[in-house]
Amino acid sequence: MKFSILIDILFDLLSKRKVTANYLADKYEISPRTVYRYVEVLSNKLPLFIKRGRNGGICLADNYRLPVGFMTADEYTAALDALISAYERDPDPRFLNAKRKLSAQIKTEKSHFATAGDADGFFVEETFPALSEKARVLSEAIREEMLVEIVQSAENVAYHIEPHALVLKQNVWFVYAFCHLRRKFHLFPVGNIAALVKTDEPFRKRPFAWTDIPSLGNAEKKLPVRLEIAEAILPKARNTLGAETLTQTNGKWYAELSLPDNDITAQKLLSLGAGIKVLSPSSLKEKVLTLAKEIVKNYT
Repeated sequence: MKFSILIDILFDLLSKRKVTANYLADKYEISPRTVYRYVEVLSNKLPLFIKRGRNGGICLADNYRLPVGFMTADEYTAALDALISAYERDPDPRFLNAKRKLSAQIKTEKSHFATAGDADGFFVEETFPALSEKARVLSEAIREEMLVEIVQSAENVAYHIEPHALVLKQNVWFVYAFCHLRRKFHLFPVGNIAALVKTDEPFRKRPFAWTDIPSLGNAEKKLPVRLEIAEAILPKARNTLGAETLTQTNGKWYAELSLPDNDITAQKLLSLGAGIKVLSPSSLKEKVLTLAKEIVKNYT
């Protein structure tokens, strides 16, 4: 297996997003069977899937990009200069193709920061780049009203969805979309989407109200929660819990609010660090303590 062909196939997929096995076989003078061996190697690290039937092919999900910062600016410049020099010595069209692909990657990186958060004011922090790239593609599809094909993790089923809204519920991102397979609206967890492709097929948004979106918390029992807040984390507590929940008594800060009775609540409170203490109810206090002990076990 030639590493150079493997890299070329990767750049073909990055550029075209969908190619046929016959196209790659003819281009690199290998058999379709060999093409699928290369694809199998790439699929160990990339969200690749095979689309059968008419207009099918080997597809790279739209949510995949080479990592931003894959190379530094100086490394890109040096690589381009080297390719130009190589072409001047030996006018092999492969050098020009490599230069074109590398230039395209530079353009992608430059535009990434300009477009990551400009779709209807939507932005996901780059702390989780895989999630933010999926959200960017979905946000574009919502704005442009374009059908999206998704494949969920642990499933070999392609869903065609009409994305209408991105929803944050209990710190988890969902896309609220009309599913063609289910013939109804559904909340799809963005993190569970293994691959997604924005198609060229437009759709017209269906009428819906925000109250139509299922609330993951409404069906759960709510707990009246009382917390003690250290002054050092007040800004963080205001952002997370809401300024209206905070009161000061005898020089100490407290928060009183209703929260879902589930493990996510314990995780959310623990994420605030040592500056927060659960005073009541005792059941929530126990959940936070148990979770903290499990975390400590991982580091001892």
